[in-house]
Amino acid sequence: MKIFRPLLWLALSLMSATTTAQTLTAEHLAGIPLEECAAARSVKLTGQLAATAPWSNRGGTDWRQLRDVCWQVRHIDLSEAQADVVPDNALHSRHHLQSILLPQGVREIGSQAFFACDSLEEIVIPATVERIGQSAFSQCRRLKRVVFEGAPVVGDFAFAGCPALTDVKVQGSGRPQFSVLAFYGTRSIYEEDLMDLDTLSTQPCLVPQPAVLRCGEGDGFEWADIKQVRAPKSLANERAHLLTLLEEATNFDPKANPKAHLSITLAIDASLPDAEAYVLDATAEGLTITGGSPAGVFWGIMTLRQLLLDSNGTRYDRYSLAPIHIEDQPRLHIREVMVDPARTFIPMSELRKLVPVLAQYKFNALHLHLSDDQAWRMEVKKYPLLTQKASTRLGMDDMLMPNPGYYTQKEMKEFVRYAAQYHMIVIPELEMPGHEVAAIHAYPHLTCGGVQVPMRTICGVSNELLCPGKPSTLQFVKDVLKEYKDIFTAPYVHLGGDEAGMPPLGNWTNCSDCQQLKRQLGIAPVDQRADNWRLQKYLFDETITYLRDELGKTPMYWYEPDFKEIQSGCVTFAWRGGQTNMAIESAQQNGVKVMLCPGDHCYFDYPMTRGDMPEVNWGMPVLSLKAAYGLDPAWGHDESFERETIFGVAGTLWGESINSPERITYQLFPRGFALAEAGWSPQSVRQYEDFLRRIHPHMMDLQRRGVSVSLQHLR
Repeated sequence: MKIFRPLLWLALSLMSATTTAQTLTAEHLAGIPLEECAAARSVKLTGQLAATAPWSNRGGTDWRQLRDVCWQVRHIDLSEAQADVVPDNALHSRHHLQSILLPQGVREIGSQAFFACDSLEEIVIPATVERIGQSAFSQCRRLKRVVFEGAPVVGDFAFAGCPALTDVKVQGSGRPQFSVLAFYGTRSIYEEDLMDLDTLSTQPCLVPQPAVLRCGEGDGFEWADIKQVRAPKSLANERAHLLTLLEEATNFDPKANPKAHLSITLAIDASLPDAEAYVLDATAEGLTITGGSPAGVFWGIMTLRQLLLDSNGTRYDRYSLAPIHIEDQPRLHIREVMVDPARTFIPMSELRKLVPVLAQYKFNALHLHLSDDQAWRMEVKKYPLLTQKASTRLGMDDMLMPNPGYYTQKEMKEFVRYAAQYHMIVIPELEMPGHEVAAIHAYPHLTCGGVQVPMRTICGVSNELLCPGKPSTLQFVKDVLKEYKDIFTAPYVHLGGDEAGMPPLGNWTNCSDCQQLKRQLGIAPVDQRADNWRLQKYLFDETITYLRDELGKTPMYWYEPDFKEIQSGCVTFAWRGGQTNMAIESAQQNGVKVMLCPGDHCYFDYPMTRGDMPEVNWGMPVLSLKAAYGLDPAWGHDESFERETIFGVAGTLWGESINSPERITYQLFPRGFALAEAGWSPQSVRQYEDFLRRIHPHMMDLQRRGVSVSLQHLR
């Protein structure tokens, strides 16, 4: 239902906060007006609920609409509905949900079906339920009472992270079969009936795979024998990270064992082949991590954290470390994940949670897509209306929930400092000249004709662009970049440059200011499309010169085939599926480097399997785990090409259909493991079947820590 409704929906959203709760009763949600679904606080369904729907069907199943369309629903009654299965992710991260009555005939509750439904207080599991999947009720932090009317098999982490859960009742004649991890971090019950936890492997399961790994023979050392951690002052940050890890994961306590005599030594060796390189040695004599720089030492500590996990990823080996020798260095020097708070705002507290998770797998750049057609999310003091008028997204397609929020400069500076402690840079993006409806909404003079435009509430591309013919447009861009320089310490700034209108750059054709600029630049009217792209080149040339020469930053941009020329010293992102070779050829012709993020390997907002989240979207293709792992940064060329042309790898998480922070990590993992390995590990040590073995403990570890991950590759 692609229509603009900002004023209507703003009124509805304000009304919903003050009116009495609305009840919606129907056989199905299909056909119910979106506004009624969005306003409903209580929903009762009575029909046959399907667990799956036709691919990319607008609206989707009743489950999907309960989760994503009925965004205010507090109470759901399905007691008179029919369903064999509550599907995976059925009501994933619906924070408002307070109660639900399940269908009486249901046999299975899927993995993460109620993940982070942290207002839910009680759940009754019908007698017909035979299986409850992994992390089904994980992070339901207010859940107090669970009643089992039957005896289902209860999977790993099903009720993990539920600190309020104190009342568990079994009313049937049989006993549920609880995994030993079912109540991880909550409580253990019926311990005599707990299912066994198998050990899968004794081999180290490291992601990304190191360049050189040798497991030694004989005895290692016990953590209780470690007396001290030695490090120079230049490694104070890394030493602090290591001590935190040791406190969490081991029995290291120098005061508890007077006979402790071993040391952990952190050191820098500038002769190592790369600043991010490290060597890790664990023997009976202790542990040494040597890096080419503090970053290299830090990556060695991240590897140590993985070595401390048992082969199931469910606990640390708190007592000992077997002999091991690792020599390692990155294949590429930028390993990036991009998130999109412009479409769905990511609260700063949630953004901070991403950093240690990403750093654990040696990602060293977080790219923030801070502005787009749907919202502007970064405070700019010279242009206060950007956040006063354009920082609330008023809906996205059929998901009509308002989505307010922006980052202040003060809190973003603190976040940049926090990320730096994990050797991660934060790269800001200012989209231009397209994807700027939010800025134009706040300051209409920025577009051709100075027209007032509403905030965009649908996916796709708008034809409203920044006007290059007005001097005030270029001044606006420079002013924003100048303020960004004082916030973001990274040497890079992304300028966007993609999808400038439908048709491309079309609203420049009849703009008198743009026509005047063409005459000033000597652009003869030959081909309207090409002429307009030359205006974009002018806008980019001026911006790049300012960014590079006055602010000292390296410009980045999204590759477009019409954008024929770009100044040297930039970085172009190869993002369009099927056009990577074109992007590489263009980069070589222009003397720029390439960031690989092709959609056929790196667009993690795409579903991993058919029917996976997001079930309803604009027609995204499937991006399987195997396809993600298939990214080879050499792209069929030799090592000299990779060294001279490839800048790094990036995974993108566009936010149109990612409507909660918990769904960011769900879309990212396990495919993010594949990207981490593509950017770090030499091709000679990469093998997909071995990768599947190695990621198992990491998937379990993330679930243990309450991080949502997709389990669809196990289906």
